[in-house]
Amino acid sequence: MQFARELRILCWLAAVPSIAMAQRGMGGMGNIARRRPGTLEREPALVVPKLVNAVNLLVEHRQELALTDSQFKAVISIKRSVDSTNWPLARRLDSLRRTFKGGPIFSEPSRERRDSLAAARSIVLEMLADLRDNIAAGREQAFALLSSTQLTKARDIEAAAEKAVDEENKRSGDRSRARGSQGPPL
Repeated sequence: MQFARELRILCWLAAVPSIAMAQRGMGGMGNIARRRPGTLEREPALVVPKLVNAVNLLVEHRQELALTDSQFKAVISIKRSVDSTNWPLARRLDSLRRTFKGGPIFSEPSRERRDSLAAARSIVLEMLADLRDNIAAGREQAFALLSSTQLTKARDIEAAAEKAVDEENKRSGDRSRARGSQGPPL
């Protein structure tokens, strides 16, 4: 009786790791197990680069910049103004990105798709210019509130963020070109 009980406990303990691995999906094989036929990942055909928003950086790095309460309130007000101005443009960019997802995998896109993609890219360029203008206006207002030491730190933070975003945009553009997207990344 005691032996049978111990045998059941040992069998159960031996099964625990396989049960735990089954919870992770096919023996814990990770992404390989999740890939199923017909679910190939596609890079979007319309890549919209990220932009650096210096006003958001001031909010994020408030303590590092040692912003006073009055400075912070003014920066928040500027941020809300920039965000409300840019919100419709950001929504439209998101809609364009979703509309122009990657096309067929094993064939060339049709002439109509290439033409509409080219038109969407020109719209994206115009919208990005508007976004940059709005952000630049907010940046000027917010940077005018800073002392000279705060301004130096803010410019350093902005430069580091621009470098990181440029690298990310470059990687994103390289991936889309490597997967066969038509035209330059946007």
